[in-house]
Amino acid sequence: MADFGCGAHLSNLGIAAWSDGAAIWKFLRVLQSRNYHQSPMAIPGATSGRFYLECYPHPAILGLFDLRRILKYKVDRKSPDDWRTLVGLLRSLASAELPIGNISTFVQDDLRQSKENEDKLDSIISAYVAAYWWRFGVQRSTVIGDLLTGYMVTPQSGRTLAALARVFRGSMNLQGVVDPLEAAPALPKSIGGPGEGRWREPLSEDSGASGTLPRCDWVYFATPARWSGTVTKDFVTEQNVIVRSVYNSAGLRIANVQHLKAGERILLVHGGNGRPYHALFDSVISVAALPVRSSQHCFDVFSYIEETLHARLEEGGYVLDPVVGRFTGITITNVHDLRYLNCIIPRPSGNNTIWRWEEVFSR
Repeated sequence: MADFGCGAHLSNLGIAAWSDGAAIWKFLRVLQSRNYHQSPMAIPGATSGRFYLECYPHPAILGLFDLRRILKYKVDRKSPDDWRTLVGLLRSLASAELPIGNISTFVQDDLRQSKENEDKLDSIISAYVAAYWWRFGVQRSTVIGDLLTGYMVTPQSGRTLAALARVFRGSMNLQGVVDPLEAAPALPKSIGGPGEGRWREPLSEDSGASGTLPRCDWVYFATPARWSGTVTKDFVTEQNVIVRSVYNSAGLRIANVQHLKAGERILLVHGGNGRPYHALFDSVISVAALPVRSSQHCFDVFSYIEETLHARLEEGGYVLDPVVGRFTGITITNVHDLRYLNCIIPRPSGNNTIWRWEEVFSR
């Protein structure tokens, strides 16, 4: 964004602010201990979940207020006129389409330019970027890059979007996150081993706890007797579906299928037949483009599976839904690979394959 005088300095493990032992790692561990997820594309319109993201005030200000040049409001590059301009712009958010009704309480018209107040404005801008991203999504904001090589979320104007697209086309608004097992950079040892791109510490086999698993709403226990290809990363991310009928052989709705809602998170685990269950993926449940329907019910988050996959599913031991007469599955997006977590998932007694999180981990 050189034409705007803007240079956003990306996170770099080679500088002190991101080195081993830096404060940022403690902060990230606190966020993850409180079940926050770094999954930017899961945020727009989400009705549940906790998330965090990376953003930068300078490009955000350009996009939010459609400016031609950055405002040099930083104390080390003091510009009183730019400081007053920014204060005025932020105070104008009181009447914006996405308003901050009490902005004048925090940003007074005569707010003094200082490092402390600069940090205050940066915090407000960052919080507003997150709210703006949740409210308007890709219509008015952009995610540039990915969690492996670096990314940022920024509001956009017509001119900033055009400038970003010239450079980053093909690397914008990417779904999902990097597979932690394939990540190249080594993160600081205090966080985990090389490539653990989501900064979680794996649980030991004998811990029996769930603290470092991403907090979800549901746990799906995959049936090991059937074709395991349906629970591989390639299948799940390509098809955006967890294979699951909505009715059982008696023609009754399977337990909990009617309670799944878009925006909720579901953890997919695999095991059984004498083997412990381990985490494979977590993902966000989504509304199906063509929901599964019967004469009595409509399942908004269930999709019909492409007929080209039917033969393979039948060979793998799956059977058509006895009421719908087709293969169906839970529609998902934002699949996160969790196979690096070495923890055992306790399965409650009973035949259900879909359980609420509390039913699995509250014991």
